This record gives sequence, structure tokens and C-alpha cells, in this order.
Amino acid sequence: MNLQKLMKEAQKAQKKAAEVQEKLGQMTVTGSAGGGLVEVTATGHGQIVGLKLQAGAVDPGDLEALEDLLLVAIQDAQKKAQELQEKEMSRELGGIGQMLGGMF
Repeated sequence: MNLQKLMKEAQKAQKKAAEVQEKLGQMTVTGSAGGGLVEVTATGHGQIVGLKLQAGAVDPGDLEALEDLLLVAIQDAQKKAQELQEKEMSRELGGIGQMLGGMF
């Protein structure tokens, strides 16, 4: 493969990766903890955009448990966002998507 063709392919991949990144910003994932007592919604980029608490999640005498539930739900949402990023990059860009995934 000549250098000019390689550069064109790289530009196409970069454009496609930018499109995927935009799409990820519009997608959401939900992480949860405590059997759904706490739910956290994040964009495909991992930005937290929503939080729902069920009444049973809040015990004024045990705020540490609520803190733990929040942390687990946030981590779950971020993990799901990362998995979504990897899936979308791989699906849209094939093998090169995994190489570019960490770059965008």
C-alpha cells in the first residue's frame, strides 16, 4: 500500500471515529446498585447525566450505605459507557477501531 493511499484511509478512519464520538455523546447507559435502589445514567462518553434514588436507598441513620450505592452505580455506568465505546468503535471501524478507540 502506498503512502498516499494509507493517508487517505487514515483520514477516512479519523472522520468515521469523529462520527462515532458524536453518536456516543447522544447515547446513554444506565448503571445500578442495590437491586435498582440507585440508578445512574451516563452518556456514551461516561458523563453522568442522571440519578434516580428509590425511597429504600435513603436511611438517614446510614448515609455510608447510600454513598456506597452511589459509588457502585456510578462505576457501573462508567463501565457500561466504556464497553459501549469499544463496541461502537469496533463495529464502525473494524480492527482499526480498537487502535483508534483510545485516541478519541
